[in-house]
Amino acid sequence: MTRPKNLHPGQYLALLAALLFALVPLFWLLSTSFKPLLEFYVEPEWLPREPTLENYHNVFYPYIDPAGFPQSSSWRAILTSGIIAASATALSVGAGLMAALAISRHRAGGPRMLLYILSFRMAPPMAIAIPVVAVISTIGVRDPFSGLILIYAAYTVPISTLMLKSFIDQVPAEIEEAAMMDGMSRWQSHFRVTLPLIRSGLAATILFIFIICWGEGALALALTAGRWVTIPVQLVNKVYSPHVQGALAVLALPPLLIFGFLIQPHLSRGFTFGAVKN
Repeated sequence: MTRPKNLHPGQYLALLAALLFALVPLFWLLSTSFKPLLEFYVEPEWLPREPTLENYHNVFYPYIDPAGFPQSSSWRAILTSGIIAASATALSVGAGLMAALAISRHRAGGPRMLLYILSFRMAPPMAIAIPVVAVISTIGVRDPFSGLILIYAAYTVPISTLMLKSFIDQVPAEIEEAAMMDGMSRWQSHFRVTLPLIRSGLAATILFIFIICWGEGALALALTAGRWVTIPVQLVNKVYSPHVQGALAVLALPPLLIFGFLIQPHLSRGFTFGAVKN
C-alpha cells in the first residue's frame, strides 16, 4: 500500500479554493431555501434573518403567492422526473449493454464504431430536439411522457455504451470461451459469466445515466409543452417564486450527490476506454 505524498502549501491552498468553489454555491442554495420571500428583495445575506419551513411546505402543497395568484405544488414534478429518469435509464443501459457486448466481444462495426456512436453526443441537445420530435411523431408516439423517455434513452446510450464497454474489456474473453467449452451458449456466457463480473460497473453506469436524466432540462422544456413537468421545468416555472424554487432545488440535490459519491471510484475507468484500471 502506497502512502499519500505530502502536499506543498500551494497545493493545499489550491485544494481549499476548489473546495470552497464547489461548496459555497451549495451552502448559498441551502440558506436561500429557508428564506421567506420578502428577504429576496432586501440586501442578500449569507443566513436567513427569519428561517422558515414554509418554502418546503409549498413544494408539496398549493399556495398563494404575494400577488394573490394561486400556484401549484411541485410533488408531481418530482414523481414525474423519477419515473422518466428510471425508465430512460433502464432503456439506455439495456441498449448500451447490447452495444458494448457487440463492440467488445464481436468487434461489430470495426475499430471506430464506438467513436461513431459517441459522435451523437457532440451535438447540443437542442440541435437534435426538432428532428427527434419529428421521428417520434412519425412512428406514432404522441404522448410526450413516452417521447421524453425515448429521447433521454437515445441521448444517453452513447455514454452507457462507452462505460459498459470499458468494464467488459477488463474481463478476459478466455473466461467466456471456457464457459462455452463447458456447454454454455454465447449468450449464456455473456449474461451468466461476464455480466456478474462487471456488476459494480453496471451499477455505476445505471447511477450515472440516472443522474443525467434526472437533471436534464433543455429537452424537457422544448418537447413537453407543459404537459409533463419535470423538476428542471418546474424550476423554470417557479422563477417568480424564488423561495419555493430554492426549496425545490435543494430537494432535487440528494439523488445527484448520493449517486455521484457512489459512482466516483468507477468514473476514471468508465471514461478512459478501459485504459485506467482500479
